Amino acid sequence: MNNRYVVPQKRLGVQELEVKPLLTTTNGKKLKLSAMVDSGCTHTCIDEELVKKKKIPTKKLERPITCRNSDGTIAGKKDITKFVKMDLNINGHNEQLDAVVTPLQSSDLFLGHDWLTNHNPEIDWKQGIIKFNRCPTSCSFPHTDISFEPRIRRLQSNEDTEEKEPDPTNPEDLPTYMKPFAHLFNKKNFDKLPERTEWDHEINFTENAPTEISSKVYSMTPLEREELDKFLDENLATNRIRPSKSPYAAPCFFVPKKDGSLRLCQDYRKLNDITIKDKTPLPLISEVLDQLKDAKVFNKLDIIWGYNNVRIREGDEWKAAFLTNRGLFEPTVMFFGMSNSPATFSRMMATIFREMIQDGSLANYMDDFIIPAKDDEELEARTIRFLKMAEKHNLSFKRTKCEFNVSSTTVLGTVIGNGKATMEEEKVKAIRDWAVPTTVKQVESFLGFANFYRRFIKNFSTIAQPLNELKSKKGEKWYWNDEQQQAFEQIKQAIASEPVLALPKDNGQFRVEVDASNYGTGAVLSQEQENKWHPVAFMSKTLSEAERNYEIYDKELLAIIKALKLWRHYLLDAKEQFEIWTDHENLKYFREPQKLNARQARWYLMLQEYDFLLRHIPGKTNTKADILSRLIKPDTSNDNRGVEMFKEKMFIRRLEESTPIYDITLLHNRRFEILADETLLEKIRKCERRETRVLEEMKKQPEKVWENKGIIYRQGRIYVPDNQEIRDFILHDHHNSPDAGHPGTYRMLESVKRTFWWPTIKTDIRRYVRGCDMCQKNKTIRRPDHIPLNPLPIPDKPWEEISIDMIGPLPKSKEKDAIIVIVDRFSKMIHLVPTTTSLTSMDLAEIYKEEVWRHHGIPKRIISDRGPQFASKFMESLCKALGIERNLSTAYHPQTDGQTERMNQEIETYLRAFINYRQDDWTRWLPMAEFHYNDKTHAATGQTPFFLNYGLHPWKGNITVETTNPTATSLIEELEDVREEAKAAMEANNEMMRERGNNKHHKEPFAEGDKVWLETTNIHSNRPTRKLDHKRYGPFEILKQIGDRSYKLKLPDTWAIHDVFHTSLLTKVRDPEFDSQKKPTPPPPDIINEEEEYEVEEIRGHRRKGRGIQFLVHWKGYGNEDDSWIPRSSLENAEEALSEYRAKLPNGQL
Repeated sequence: MNNRYVVPQKRLGVQELEVKPLLTTTNGKKLKLSAMVDSGCTHTCIDEELVKKKKIPTKKLERPITCRNSDGTIAGKKDITKFVKMDLNINGHNEQLDAVVTPLQSSDLFLGHDWLTNHNPEIDWKQGIIKFNRCPTSCSFPHTDISFEPRIRRLQSNEDTEEKEPDPTNPEDLPTYMKPFAHLFNKKNFDKLPERTEWDHEINFTENAPTEISSKVYSMTPLEREELDKFLDENLATNRIRPSKSPYAAPCFFVPKKDGSLRLCQDYRKLNDITIKDKTPLPLISEVLDQLKDAKVFNKLDIIWGYNNVRIREGDEWKAAFLTNRGLFEPTVMFFGMSNSPATFSRMMATIFREMIQDGSLANYMDDFIIPAKDDEELEARTIRFLKMAEKHNLSFKRTKCEFNVSSTTVLGTVIGNGKATMEEEKVKAIRDWAVPTTVKQVESFLGFANFYRRFIKNFSTIAQPLNELKSKKGEKWYWNDEQQQAFEQIKQAIASEPVLALPKDNGQFRVEVDASNYGTGAVLSQEQENKWHPVAFMSKTLSEAERNYEIYDKELLAIIKALKLWRHYLLDAKEQFEIWTDHENLKYFREPQKLNARQARWYLMLQEYDFLLRHIPGKTNTKADILSRLIKPDTSNDNRGVEMFKEKMFIRRLEESTPIYDITLLHNRRFEILADETLLEKIRKCERRETRVLEEMKKQPEKVWENKGIIYRQGRIYVPDNQEIRDFILHDHHNSPDAGHPGTYRMLESVKRTFWWPTIKTDIRRYVRGCDMCQKNKTIRRPDHIPLNPLPIPDKPWEEISIDMIGPLPKSKEKDAIIVIVDRFSKMIHLVPTTTSLTSMDLAEIYKEEVWRHHGIPKRIISDRGPQFASKFMESLCKALGIERNLSTAYHPQTDGQTERMNQEIETYLRAFINYRQDDWTRWLPMAEFHYNDKTHAATGQTPFFLNYGLHPWKGNITVETTNPTATSLIEELEDVREEAKAAMEANNEMMRERGNNKHHKEPFAEGDKVWLETTNIHSNRPTRKLDHKRYGPFEILKQIGDRSYKLKLPDTWAIHDVFHTSLLTKVRDPEFDSQKKPTPPPPDIINEEEEYEVEEIRGHRRKGRGIQFLVHWKGYGNEDDSWIPRSSLENAEEALSEYRAKLPNGQL
C-alpha cells in the first residue's frame, strides 16, 4: 500500500455514490454495510468504530499512512496504522480487497480511488447506475449493475483560518417572507463603482507625517503574477483602481484562500502608522443587550461586508497607493488592511439603519444584526423593512451564520431569550469541563489555578481543605472520596459564577493572558472593574494534529489568534488599549522581515485590526493560561516555546536575552516607553478610592495637599490612591528592577518617596522588603563579632579620601575575572571597574587615572588593604609623586576599613540577584550595580551619593514631580548645607556603629512546620564560584527538632546530604505579602505515554559520568534547589535546550 492517504487538492467538492454491500471478514462474519464510492479518497477505508464494535480482525501496515485534506493539511488526530482484508459482495459482484482502518463519519466504508481504478466502472449519473463491465478477471459476476444515490460532500480543512466564501443559497432554506430577498444571501460581484456617500473612508495623517513612503516590489511566483494581471485588469476596468503618481507606495502580496484561489493584499503598515485613529465608537455592549432583553423571538443576520462597497474620500486615494511589477496604482475604494476600517464600517451601518436602531427594531454590533420582536408578525414586518434597506445599499449576508425565528440567541457572549440574559456556556466551558484529578500533581495544578481567584470566593480555605489534604499526603496512597469531589465541584462552580466571573462592562481595561502547550492553547480574558481584575471568560482549546505540526513561533502565535477571534466583540473596539500577556520569549522571529506563508499572512492582516500592547511575563507567573493550555492529555511529546510577530512599539518591555531572575533589559526599558508611565498616571487619575485622611488634609491644608489635572499631590509627591495593584506595581518597580537592585527598607522608602506617597507607604515597604525571597536568599546577615569598631575620621568633602579594594577571583566575563572597587569615603559614591586578578601596579594606576582622576581629581588619602599590587615599588613612587598619604589597615583584619568590605558585600548581593546561572555575564551588570548604589540613600549620610556630589538626582526616564528651578547660587548654598548635614549624620552613625559592635545577637526559635533558609556553608554548589552564588538555599520545611539546637529539614530528593542542621545555619522565611512577590504553584508535568515529563527551562552545565555525559537541568517553574543531573538519553525532547547550551560553549564542544 502507498504511504499516503490524501485527497486531490483545489477541489471544492466530491461526487459520492451511496451503495449497500455485504462484507465477509476473515473470521467468517457477514455484515451489511453502508458504503460510499468516493473518488476523493486515494484508498478504500473502513470505519474504525465499526471494526472495534464488530471485532473485525486487523493487520498492521508496514508504514503508517498520514491522512490529509484537500489543501494538504493533516486530517484526524493520528496516522493510519492498520488495515482489514475482506470479501465484498455488492449486489452479486464479488471481490477481495483491503481497506485501511480510520474514523469515518457518514458511512461504514469508503470505496476509494484505488477501487475505482481497479474496476473502472461505467457510471450513469442520470439513471443512478454503476455498471461493472470493465472489471479485472479476479472479480466474479463482472457485469453486475448497481443502483446508487448520488450526493455531494464538501471537503474540509483543519487549518485555522478565514471563513470560506458563502455558497449560493436555495430560497427554500429561507422563511417564506424572506424568499423575495434570496439574492441577498449570495456572494455578489459589483461591476459598478459605488456612489460617493457621507461614510466615504477618510485617511487623515498625523503631524510630521513623511512626504514619501517607499517600498520594494515583493517577488511573486508565475501563478501569482498571472493573478496580479487579472486583478489589475478587472479593477482598472471598473475604476476601483487607477494609475498613480503618488509619493507613497505600499508593497502588496498574495494570501491563498481555502479554495486555492489567491487574494491580493496591500501591506499598509507604514500608512497605518501615520494615520490618525478614528475614534468612532462601536455600540455599547450594555445598550445592545438592554435593547434585546424583552423580546420573545429573533432573527439574527451576519453581514458579508464588501470593502469594495465603500469609496475612499475624494483626494485621499493617492495616500493608499500600492506598488506592483506593472507600476504604481491607487485604489478608489477601501481595501483590506487599512487602518480605521472597522470605524468606517460602524459609521456606515449606523447611518444606513439609523431609523431602525433608534426605534428599537434593530440591534447592531459590528457585522451582527439582531431583529427582536414580541411575536412572529412583528418579526416579519421588521425583517422585510431591514432587508429592503440592505438591498438598496447592495449588502449581502452569510446564510450559514444566520438564525431565523428563534426564541433565544447568543449576542456578544451572552444568551438572550425568555426575557433574561445569561452567560454563554462557552465562556466557562474550560472550567466546567475540568477533568477530575487523578494524581496529586493534578490537584496542585487545579489549586494553583483556583488560588488566583480565592479573594473572590468566600471561605475558600475551608472549601479547599479536602484538596489541600491530598497535597500534604504526597507520596502516600492516592484516594478521591465524596469530600474531595464536593470541594472540586464547589470551587469550579464558584470560579464560573459571580462574583469571580464578571459580565464585561463598557468601561475598564481588558487583559488577555495566553499560553500554548504542545497540544493545546489556553487563555483568560480579564477586565478591571472597581479596581480589581475579574475574569470575564476562559478558553481551553485542543490543537488539531495539523496545528501541533506548526513551527514553534506559529504555535504560540496561534494561541493569541484564537483568543482574539473568540473575544473579538470585546476587544476590537475596547475603550482602552488592551494588553496581551504571554510568557514566550522567542517572539523575536516575527520582528524581523519575514517571507510570510499563507497562514501567517492571514494572521498578520487580522492583527492590524486591534489596538494592543504585548507584555512579556516570565513563564512561572503565567500560570493561569499555562494550566488551561494543558487540560487536554497530549498525543505528542514535542513541546515548543516562544514567538514574536509584532512591531517594536507594541512591546511594553523589550525582549532581549533574559537571566534566570529577570526577563527585562539591562536598562529597564519600560521607563523609556512614555506610554507605560502615562498608563500608570492614567490609572492613578481614574482611581476614585481616595482615603478620607487625604481628602480632609486637602480641605484643611491646601498648601500641603492639592489636586492638579486629576492627580492629588502631597508636599509635591504624587498621592497613590487605595488601589493594591497600583501600589504593588510601584513597590515592585522600586525594588525588583535592575536599577533598583533590591534595596533595604530605608533606601527603598527614600527612592519611592521622591515621587510617590500614601498613608501606609512606610509599613508597605517594610512588609515588601521583608517578604522578598531574593533578598532573603542573597543578602549578607550582619552579625556582630563582638570586636569594638573603630570608624576612621570623616573627610571634609567629596573625593578627599578614597578606599580601594578588589573582588575576585570571579568566573571570566569578557576576559575579566575581578572587580576594582573605588569608594569616596565622604559621599559614598563608587566606581566599579572590571579587571583581572593579574593586575599590576601599572594597571591599577591606569585604572585610577581613567576612572577616578579624570572625574574627581587627586585624593589626599587612600585606604586599602595590603595586597601585593598596592605594596609594590611603583605604587609607592606614584603616591609620593602625587602627594598621597597611605594609611594601611590593621593586618589581616579589614574592619579598620569596614566601609569597603561592606561595599563589596553589597556589590556581590546585587550581582547574585541578576547574573545568569553560569556567572559569566557579571560585566554586563556592573554599570547598573554602580548606578543602583550611587542613586540610593546611604544610612550614614541620609543622602544619595549622586546628590552629595552634584546636588540633584539623575532622571531615570520615569515619572517626575514638578519642582521649582533654583538659581546656581542657591543650588551651591543648598549643597553646602546638605554636605554639612551629611557630615553630622556620619558622626552620629559612627557612634551607633561602636555601640552596635558590642551588642549581642539573639536568634528567634523555630517550630515544626516553619519554613527556613539554609546557609550554603559546606554545601557543594554546581555554580562556578561561591562568591556570587546564593547565600542561602530554600525555603525548606522543618520536620522536627533534634536536640536543643538542631533541626531536621525536608530537602529535595536529589540532595545526597545529611538533613539535620544546627540553628546557626538556619534563618526563618518571611512569607511575601504582595501579589507581585508570590510565586505560583510549579506547573504540573505533561503526561506523555502515561509517564510524567517536566519542561526543561535551561541546561546549566555538564559532566562526564562513567562513559556517558550528564547535564545539569533547571526545570521550568522550579527553584535552583530542584536542579538535577540528567543523562543525555533522558533529554530527547529537549533538543532546543541542548542546542542553546552547546552554542554557549567554546567552539560548541562538550
